[in-house]
Amino acid sequence: MTALDATAPPDIDRLVSEFRATVLPSARDFLKKKISANELRRVWRPYYYDVFHPYDLSVERAWRSVAGSEGRLESGPPQADPAHELPLLHFPVSIAHNNFDRLIEVLAVELGDGTVEATGIPERIVDFAHVVDALYELMTSLAERS
Repeated sequence: MTALDATAPPDIDRLVSEFRATVLPSARDFLKKKISANELRRVWRPYYYDVFHPYDLSVERAWRSVAGSEGRLESGPPQADPAHELPLLHFPVSIAHNNFDRLIEVLAVELGDGTVEATGIPERIVDFAHVVDALYELMTSLAERS
């Protein structure tokens, strides 16, 4: 999608495909104590920077195009205008990815080359599993719409 084409959806199909091929297996391996937090981060980073970032930029461009935004922080919630539907549908995917990236970084700092059972805060692991599942479900629901 180009900056001028706000009607074409961001490439959710590629994102789902890469998430399924890369993130899901590494998340499963992490939860099953087969890989360390550092290894999880090593697998996550190429997906996050090479696959997710172009998607995220297309969501941002779509928003700027339909909202007339220049990228400055705007006060108040996004307008509930039908023209804004496309970027608003994809914002949760962007937000969840960025939050998930922070969680993976926190786990890597906490655990390093250790595995999941070494955590001092088991709630982080529950959060991790929940985010993986919910994010995948959200992305696949968007892919089904396209």
